[in-house]
Amino acid sequence: MTRARALILLIGVLAAAGVGIGWWKAQRPQPIPPANKTTATPATRPLEFGPTEVIRLAPVTLARAVPITGTVIAPTQTIVKSRVSGDIREITVREGMAVKAGELVATIDPTELQLRVSEREAALRSALAQLEQAQRTLTNNRALLEKNFISQNAFDNARWGVDVAAAARDSAESLLAQARKSLADTRILAPLSGLVAQRFVQPGEKVSPDNRILSIIDLSGLEVEAPVPAGEAGNLKAGQPVTLRIEGIPEPFRGSVLRINPATQAGTRAIPVYLGLERSDPRLRAGLFAQGSLVLERREGVVAIPPGAVRDSAGRQFVYLIERETIVEREVKLGMVDDSARAPSGSQGLVEVISGLAAGDLLVAINVGLLRPGTPARVAQR
Repeated sequence: MTRARALILLIGVLAAAGVGIGWWKAQRPQPIPPANKTTATPATRPLEFGPTEVIRLAPVTLARAVPITGTVIAPTQTIVKSRVSGDIREITVREGMAVKAGELVATIDPTELQLRVSEREAALRSALAQLEQAQRTLTNNRALLEKNFISQNAFDNARWGVDVAAAARDSAESLLAQARKSLADTRILAPLSGLVAQRFVQPGEKVSPDNRILSIIDLSGLEVEAPVPAGEAGNLKAGQPVTLRIEGIPEPFRGSVLRINPATQAGTRAIPVYLGLERSDPRLRAGLFAQGSLVLERREGVVAIPPGAVRDSAGRQFVYLIERETIVEREVKLGMVDDSARAPSGSQGLVEVISGLAAGDLLVAINVGLLRPGTPARVAQR
């Protein structure tokens, strides 16, 4: 009886324990199942570019130019020299004064040459008188020869006398003409119109033939002489346009190639070219320094991009475009470079695209490093 009661009591205790454990499990909080990874991936944020960081491509005009530096020269100028010896009596002009062709600019003392002219005139009169006497003698001898009063030899001597007198007359006339020309050369005239650049002598100085009196420069047809690298010799042509800035004058000058020197300069191996200016300016002077660019080639209606937009990788060149709000990589072939052109984004310089792009493409014009094609992108509104 005692064992049966103890067994019944044990069974009751176990049953009560089982009920408690079940109630504790029911009251414990249940763990939250893990979320599905495929449904929780966040969306990729698109790249955003400013309005000045992209370019809508359009046809442009490019020019390939070479920088030049030269000097303004006057192709028409002269140095007035004396043709005779003598003392300078007067110089009527000074540096900077304008003169006209044929205007008297200086005189040489003509006294000695006037005396020489008088001497030559007297010599001519003497020669004419001797010729006249020889001709009368010849006429008389002809009549005497017809009557056999003189020999043929005497008549021939008279005829030769006329020939000698005629030669003496011709010589005297030539000497007189030379003396008169020398006298006229004491009046020094301007051979061309222009401005007096320099005066080499002063009144009272003695000069001899070929001594410099003054120099005259014609500023109406100034040119610019500029050396061009020999490597561009094959691209030089008459008529190519040029833009120049000349020291002391703020406005630019436009012109073109007039002539090309057939030989290079010794030492520099550069080719001198001569540039004509479209307009004259009273402020221009020979010797002024000039800088500018000579256009060697011009291409119109081409697609061009800023050089900074081009990427180089693994021996190829490519750019990034935005198509349907997505980054697209496009390989390009480049051509002529125009360093003076300005891109719509404001950067300096454009390079021609021979293939790979077309007008209307939306180009990423800045260097943003390497991008992954297919990345979402958009252009921010102003």
